[in-house]
This record gives sequence, C-alpha cells and structure tokens, in this order.
Amino acid sequence: MKKKEKRARKWKEDQVASINGLLGSYDTIGLAKIRGLGSKQLQRIRKEFRGDALLRVSKNSMISRSFREKGMNDMVDFIDDQMALIFTDLDAFELYKVMEKGKIPAPIKAGAVAPQDIVIEEGPTSLRPGPVVGELQNLGIPAGIDGGKVVVKQRKVAVEGGERVSPELADMLAKLEIYPITEGVDLCAVYDLGESVLFSSDVLHVDTSKYLSDVTEAARAVFSLATNIKYDYPTRYTIGDMLREANAKSQALAFNCAYPTSETIEPLIQKAYTDARNLSINACIYESETIALLLAKACSQAQSLAAQKGMEK
Repeated sequence: MKKKEKRARKWKEDQVASINGLLGSYDTIGLAKIRGLGSKQLQRIRKEFRGDALLRVSKNSMISRSFREKGMNDMVDFIDDQMALIFTDLDAFELYKVMEKGKIPAPIKAGAVAPQDIVIEEGPTSLRPGPVVGELQNLGIPAGIDGGKVVVKQRKVAVEGGERVSPELADMLAKLEIYPITEGVDLCAVYDLGESVLFSSDVLHVDTSKYLSDVTEAARAVFSLATNIKYDYPTRYTIGDMLREANAKSQALAFNCAYPTSETIEPLIQKAYTDARNLSINACIYESETIALLLAKACSQAQSLAAQKGMEK
C-alpha cells in the first residue's frame, strides 16, 4: 500500500510540475468547462486549435494547486465542474473568439435542459414515410405524408427553454437533424500572465463590430460637443480649427476696414486699383489704363444711337 501511495503521490507531483511548467511557458491561460465532451470531441477540438492553443485536461485538485503555487488564486474560484486548461500566446479576447468559432451544432441529449425554445418548423422533412409519422404525432407534432415525404403540418414548439428533453424527443430531434446546442469548449475565465489580469467570460463576450461602431459614434459625439463649445473649452482636437477660423475672420475684418497687413495688402491694392479704374471710366477720365475701355464704351453708345436714328426714319 505504501508503494502505491508513493507512486500516486509522485504522479500527482509530476502532474502539478508539468502544469506549472506550461503556466510559465505561455502568455495567456484559459480555464474551460468540458463536461459532456467525449474523447472524439476533445480530439477534434485539439486538432482545430493546433497552432493557436494547447488543451490540457487534468484533475481539478491539481489545477487548483498549480494556480495557488503560481499566485493565480482568483482563478481557483472558477473551478466548479469538469475543467480543462488552455495555454496560448493569444490575448484573452482572441482566445475567446477562437473558442467560440470552434463550436459546432450538436444534438441535444435525453434529460438535458433546453437552452432555449426548440422549434420544429412547418414543412417537408428528410424522413421516409413509416412509423415515424406516428412517433411525431405522439410527441404532439402534427405530421403527415405529402408527395411521398413526411411533412410537419404546423410549426410547433417541441420543448420550451429551461425544460428537460425527454428521450423520445431527443431521438426525434436527431432524426430531424435539429441541433439545438453547440458543442465545444466553454471558457469560464482567462488569465493574462503578462498583465496579471483575470477576465471572466462575461467580459470576454464582446460584439467587435458593435463595439467599434459604439466607439466611433462616441468619438463623433465628443468631437461635435467639443466643436460646439470650442470657445469655452478648447482642446488639442479643436484648437487648430479655432486658429484657422480666427485667422480668416481677422483677415476679413482687416480687409473691410482697409487695414493693411502682410495678408491684406495685396487684395487691398487690387481693390483700390479696381475701384480707381471704375471711377475713371464712369467720370470719363482719360488714362492709359482706361482709354481703350472708354473708346469701346463710346463706340457702343454711338452704335446704339445710330440704330435708334435709323429706326426713327
């Protein structure tokens, strides 16, 4: 007996040492529930996560001991079922996305609680005519045969969310290829070793597109507010617009007041020249700049007068 106990103790110590070694080799540690997953499902998950994450199944007592030895005591509180460890260099949110993407639809087992209302839609099924029609009807599902196919005559809620699924209904749902649950790893918590931060699953469940949309909208609203109160509360995002606006207004004021500055002297001279030329033309003052325009004006007036005289004759 003592030898068996020593071997068992040695095996446990080796297991804890192995887990501790992995804890020191990765940036991010995930803790996940795997109850209900068989060896085939776990093999599929390991294969799909290869290159992204390492899945390690171990006893809860050993996982708890390793967490405590590594100073990750908060993670122990999330150990409450058949658990597995996930080792990766992805950050917590990337790991959660990979785990969720790896889930696949699966049939519900007899006695399991329906996660939501399980609905059988109206229409044809893939079942062949036979005793299955009676089985459907016994389950309260209106069924018949139409065109050589078994059809559901009316949409039916087979079981409401929160209720247990009977063995007969579980078997029928599998026949109908209705898979109301997802099969995969459910993350409970993730520990970022680099930052010594723990993320629970509710924090990790983020709709990225909605999050980015919300951030964009918030930034737009903040900028709009900052613009509306920019004179009372200037910021580094609005000060540039304020200076450009002030510069434009000061130049306009200086121009309207005929106040010469380095920015207004050229348009002021242009305005003065235009005003002087127009005055010369209107007053018939002969200058080198106006003589051509005055002659053209006189010619036009003469032609107009000649046209009027011709009409009178």
